[in-house]
Amino acid sequence: LLQELETDFVQLTNKENEMIDPRTALEGKTIGFYFTSNSCMPCRDFVKKLEATWQACKSAKKGFEVVLVSQDYQKEAYDEYMSHSKFLSIPFEEKDLRKSFKERWQVKSWPWVVITDDKGKVLNPKGNKALLEGADQFPFSVPAVQNFADVAPLSLNKQVCFFAFIDEGKKAEPVKAELESMAKSNKDMVFAYYIEDAKDMPSSAKKIAMKMRAFAKAKPAVSALIIVDVIGRVKHVRYDLSAGSPTKFLQDYQSGSLAEKVGTGQIPAQPDPDDGKKYDYDLFVVGGGSGGLSCAKWAAEAGITVGCADFVRPSPQDTTWGLGGTCVNVGCIPKKLCHTGALLGESLHDAVKYGWKLDAKSLKHDWSTLISAVQEHIKSLNTGSEDDLKNKNVTYHNAFASFVDKHTVQLKYGWGEDAKVETKTARRFVIAVGGRPKYPEGPGLEEYAISSDDIFSLKKAPGKTLVVGASYVALECAGFLTGLGYDTTVMVRSILLRGFDQQMANKIGDYMEANGTKFLRGFVPTKCEKQPDGKLKVEYQPKAGGETETVVVDTLLLAIGRVPETKWLNLDKLGMKLDRSGKILTATNEQTSVPNIYAIGDVASEKLELTPVAIQAGRLLAQRLYSRSQTLMRYDLVPTTVFTPIEYGAIGLSEEDAIKTYGEDNIEVYHSTFRPLEMFVAQRMAEDCYVKLICNKARQETVVGFHILGPHAGEVTQGFSIAMRKGATKADFDMTVGIHPTMAEELTILDITKSSGADSKKAGC
Repeated sequence: LLQELETDFVQLTNKENEMIDPRTALEGKTIGFYFTSNSCMPCRDFVKKLEATWQACKSAKKGFEVVLVSQDYQKEAYDEYMSHSKFLSIPFEEKDLRKSFKERWQVKSWPWVVITDDKGKVLNPKGNKALLEGADQFPFSVPAVQNFADVAPLSLNKQVCFFAFIDEGKKAEPVKAELESMAKSNKDMVFAYYIEDAKDMPSSAKKIAMKMRAFAKAKPAVSALIIVDVIGRVKHVRYDLSAGSPTKFLQDYQSGSLAEKVGTGQIPAQPDPDDGKKYDYDLFVVGGGSGGLSCAKWAAEAGITVGCADFVRPSPQDTTWGLGGTCVNVGCIPKKLCHTGALLGESLHDAVKYGWKLDAKSLKHDWSTLISAVQEHIKSLNTGSEDDLKNKNVTYHNAFASFVDKHTVQLKYGWGEDAKVETKTARRFVIAVGGRPKYPEGPGLEEYAISSDDIFSLKKAPGKTLVVGASYVALECAGFLTGLGYDTTVMVRSILLRGFDQQMANKIGDYMEANGTKFLRGFVPTKCEKQPDGKLKVEYQPKAGGETETVVVDTLLLAIGRVPETKWLNLDKLGMKLDRSGKILTATNEQTSVPNIYAIGDVASEKLELTPVAIQAGRLLAQRLYSRSQTLMRYDLVPTTVFTPIEYGAIGLSEEDAIKTYGEDNIEVYHSTFRPLEMFVAQRMAEDCYVKLICNKARQETVVGFHILGPHAGEVTQGFSIAMRKGATKADFDMTVGIHPTMAEELTILDITKSSGADSKKAGC
């Protein structure tokens, strides 16, 4: 707690308006945070008892200090109260801190006293139920096992809490006895019990219990054990309350063997206490992509010392790039620019239909002009990122980082053996190294193929191209290559866009095939040879094995997935837990199994591999660590768009996942096949554009899946994502007035359901 105050440069004040260093005044003491107001009449009687206790403790030389947390909104009222106060106070100017303390400890009214130790551990969770009676109550310690009604607020107090929900009173005593035994050897945890049929349970406690059960998906009125982590999130639930089961549950939790039942983490969150040592940096970020830069800059805003290391391992074709990560250099940015280039070619053909006198047949595209412009823009972003770090006082190391121990990294300034090497230490680390393209096994495939690491800086036009893969990267690249006039074939092993809605994925494939992209389905490459004329002969065969066939192309582009860049970091030295693919297992708060090290972005297991997700996760992590925030990253209802020739925007569940989650009987799908107004004149997309809302009938048709296929789908999807996060229902969409004539308007007038069997095709604009 004192570290938190120091980090934010908070000083306490006394009635003479003198500034007092909190560490000097409070270190080693029990602290009573007294919530009150100058206008509070009951506070006037209460403060006399508090002052008596405070004075008695001082006389007995017991370390008890009171800090006033004023709830006055006017400076005059605050000053008047302080003129007769005997206590130290949080300054009036620290409005955010006073509000933060009130929310953290769930202060409902005043007078209210929250008593903590100097680390911030609450010692009297009862709030204002039991008034202080004197120094004999000191140090206000609480029972090893408490009633849930008293301890529930502690789930937000950065402590691990173990709750036993008991379905009948007669089971309470043996469970309580076991919890007390556990508490003796787990003093940093809070243990509590809740009896379902207790008659004297306050309604507020019942509400909290119901919410906790709902979040943990624990059945009501059934015995359960629930663990809440240090950030107040239910992590694990178990139903067995037989003798020894609570002890076994705790052991499983502490061993890290439990898979998280709710939330977005795979391992428990752990305390990350300050060890009081001095390091080169307060925070060091390994990786200079979107997530890492976001985290570094937001952390620096809080006034701490921040370092960031980034170094690009050359691709097999020896391609490297500058600061900014995949998105800026070889991902979203160049991809969208190339996609736009292809769309402009289509628009020129459309323009003829609108009366422009162009010879569409003679239009030619120059690859080098496009790539030069793309690279020029990327380099400006690289420079901007470096300048931004400098302006935010983040120290940038253009070096390859690997761990020596949990507080030390080795920095190598180059890829050669003679590169300069040094070490840096930090209190905390954030790993944000992302991933790189995967290469299949087979002679010549890695040697002669290119990947998304290389395509956007390719100096020579790609010519006839074979794209291997069915990911969004594969389809996006194949789409713009076809649009730019290159003979392009996509080799697909199984299905398109695994993880996305398959109806939408197949519609994308149909559209691309109808517009010039070829598909080889059910095949995998096995070998690549370079011919004397520079062309590539690629051998391939059915995925299940069989007769080999060949194709000769100018360029072989591999896009079969990505692998995390963790194997270079020496994480095995730290004992850090990884999943089978090498991604880092994290808790709900992005913490790894090494408590002072966090992981965000594509390198974290089971997280969406999207730039805005990494940026948001980095910002929220920095704010939780250094700006008192408790807001966690939500990985559900994230909008995304696949920039294929016909764009695909999605939010929430695919139709397959919605049925799996809620049951087919509870799902209704509203859909429409339509043609955008501008395409009537262009004479394109007659039956290609499509939209559907997937609704949960059991919850008033809450929209759980949003899918749209058509021009500018990304722009449409972004706006509707806000409504989805707010729990929009189909009725909310129906009550929204559309903008006519637009593609987005279709979402406000959907009236055909899949279950009706009616044709989804719309007549007219």
